[in-house]
Amino acid sequence: MNCLNDERLQALADGEGRDDDRAHAASCAACGARLRARTALMTSIETSLNPPVDLPASFRLKADGATRLRALPDTRRRWIYTAAAVAASLVAVLFVLPIVRTSDTTVSASEILAKSVTQLSAVRRGIEVMEYELVLGGVPKEMVPDQVDGTYRVWQAIDHDVPGRFRFASFTADGQAISSIAEDPIGKRRVAAFRSEGQAYRFDVTLPSGPRNLSLPEIEQLHMEASIAIMQASGNQLLETIDGPNGKLYRIEVPRLASPGSNPVWDLTEARVLIDSRDYSVVEFAVQGSFLKSPYSLSYKQIRHVVGASLPADAFTVPPQPGEIVVTGEGTAVPTHDIVVLALRALAQAKRAQ
Repeated sequence: MNCLNDERLQALADGEGRDDDRAHAASCAACGARLRARTALMTSIETSLNPPVDLPASFRLKADGATRLRALPDTRRRWIYTAAAVAASLVAVLFVLPIVRTSDTTVSASEILAKSVTQLSAVRRGIEVMEYELVLGGVPKEMVPDQVDGTYRVWQAIDHDVPGRFRFASFTADGQAISSIAEDPIGKRRVAAFRSEGQAYRFDVTLPSGPRNLSLPEIEQLHMEASIAIMQASGNQLLETIDGPNGKLYRIEVPRLASPGSNPVWDLTEARVLIDSRDYSVVEFAVQGSFLKSPYSLSYKQIRHVVGASLPADAFTVPPQPGEIVVTGEGTAVPTHDIVVLALRALAQAKRAQ
């Protein structure tokens, strides 16, 4: 029997799946280790998040309703967060509900999407470097008020040989630094830097021992996986083949669908993806929908992707900014919690010193 793919593995991690898949995981050392790691990850997610909606513990996305694209609700809310809160919002968007699981179909678009989801997690060794354009709208854009148009150029590096080691940096279109975050689980250190109303801040914290939470690159990847899985489950994909600069590309779109109801946590109304036919990697990705009934949109356009990159020693460090305010302390598994708590603590100390 072939080893389990991510879809069947996720089903087992959620306490579902087929009996023969569970028997294979019990007899195969590699699949057994992957299942234990995935189960531990999902347990960590469930215990670390506190979604602001009241859902029953047994709630799951179902292919007959919650995974369909839905009409965008009119209810709108404005949330005000710091720049570093984007990571927390994407965690909630992604993990309030588990990844969608659908059975294979004979529809070619569905097969392409399934291969693309598998390809997203195919890199497991070496350093992976990505550059891409990211455009945020609605809830995510409001969380980063210093970047009015919501357009970012992102550079990120992931060390797959050291789980949890990464650096993420965002810039304006003309190259001005906006934010950066880096984690080193071996050195037990996290550094987050950003600008707010022209002032630069740097939070340098120690990391606690024990299980780690998902990193920002992992959050982004799984958000994309979940969105593509929803496209696969919709059963109404539009597929066309187009010529790209490096060969054939698959353009798959799921058009807007009307529905009498709305999921209270996360709904998609439109989704589109451009996939390289050579290796099924995602070249472009765009979704629109709602998060907690507030509109949001996200688009991704790949600029560069290198696997097995060779980087200088300081590539995983956040460079200092002129005039930055530095805050240090003991961190937790949640970066946004650290920023809020340590900032308030520093403010209180400064007030007492006056």
